[in-house]
Amino acid sequence: MMFKEGTCPKCHEKIQVPEDREQIICMFCGEEIRVADALGEKKTIREPLAEAEYVKYAECAENGLRSLIRTCDKPMMNFKKNLYTGQFEEFYGANSSVFEAMDKLCGSTDNPEDKIQEMVSWMTGTANEELGKLKFKGHKTQKQMDYNFMISIYLVPAVRKYPSDFSEPFADQLLAAWNEMFSVNLGKASYEDIAGGFKRKLCYVTTAICESLGKEADCYELRLLKDYRDQYMESDPERKEMVDEYYDIAPTIVKRMDRCDNRKELYQDLYDRYLMPCIHEIEDEKYEECCNRYQDMVMELKSRYMN
Repeated sequence: MMFKEGTCPKCHEKIQVPEDREQIICMFCGEEIRVADALGEKKTIREPLAEAEYVKYAECAENGLRSLIRTCDKPMMNFKKNLYTGQFEEFYGANSSVFEAMDKLCGSTDNPEDKIQEMVSWMTGTANEELGKLKFKGHKTQKQMDYNFMISIYLVPAVRKYPSDFSEPFADQLLAAWNEMFSVNLGKASYEDIAGGFKRKLCYVTTAICESLGKEADCYELRLLKDYRDQYMESDPERKEMVDEYYDIAPTIVKRMDRCDNRKELYQDLYDRYLMPCIHEIEDEKYEECCNRYQDMVMELKSRYMN
């Protein structure tokens, strides 16, 4: 792997930048940055589009973005370890022409931020229209969850994968507008962030809690809960299914909690309300009670950070 010296555009520290990556994490400030920005590469300057071309790309981008909302249906169904990569690649390929159109539109104007805001409004406006058609609160809640999931797990990672100057600004503006309009807290993740979470079988939430409280990677709590998982939870097919479902969602939950300003307080609260009572129940051989308590924690986190 070849490296070049660059500068973090967020904290302005000198960093070594791998040439074969599009996104990296700054070792000093921990922010995710574009390699092109760190290396100070100039953005591509494009010629304005002819009117006919502009109309063609505008229609493609608008119809494509609105269609993502109108056709969104149960996107959580295939969010599993052995299915996500294939589903993501299918989503990316199916929408590559939309991303190209967005790229052309942003590159043809002196005010790409305004164009990005217009594209964001296509999605938020369409979502409002579609939600307004639903009569029952439960149906609206489920559809809102579907929209949130599609945007955070498929659309934003796909846009960020597309090699264009518009990618990061669009992701940022979409998430900001969406979170404000619908009072949610969707996080900004890449495909690598999400797919990578499936590759390591860890007690994600427990590990994050213990690390936030300054505990060692092999602390008593983690060892006890891992043994409980291996010896009790995975010994029964029904409980093992619960464990598998947990590993499907836990990486995303932890990533979104880590983005909260009060993350330490959140982890301390989980430690006090759930983790320590689970530890005591395992010590007292109250294994079913521990299972129920831990499941309650996961359901609370799922409703808070996956919706």
